[in-house]
Amino acid sequence: MKITTKSIYAIRALHTLNLLSEDSKPVGIATLSEKLGLSNKYLEQIFSNLKRSKLVISTAGKLGGYKLARPVEDISILDVITTMDGGLIPIHCVNNKNCTVCSECSINGLWYEMKNHMEEYLRNVNIASLNDKKYPVLGCPD
Repeated sequence: MKITTKSIYAIRALHTLNLLSEDSKPVGIATLSEKLGLSNKYLEQIFSNLKRSKLVISTAGKLGGYKLARPVEDISILDVITTMDGGLIPIHCVNNKNCTVCSECSINGLWYEMKNHMEEYLRNVNIASLNDKKYPVLGCPD
């Protein structure tokens, strides 16, 4: 299963927004863009989805920008992936009403159970927990 780049960047953007937020003041796209190394246009697309799902709120004007719509502890990684990708689907036949062999498939339950375990795990990891160094940088190329 592959989580899209938009989800990955949305998680990074919310984490960075949390780190840069002082006294709940909005953080501008240009600031986030610089910190994340992403274009303003791409971040605007991401934040448009996050705003539509009520994960962030925006403020217009010279001192405008984005801020979290609720406490960072209440924004799960699953919330973000669901917003950006529509949820987790480890294999095309999970939740596929058009599958013609679903009732006869000997491994459908495996994929469905895997999806449920992944959702439960990501539901319990929130943006705030990314600050506590529980998730060290691993597997990056030298």
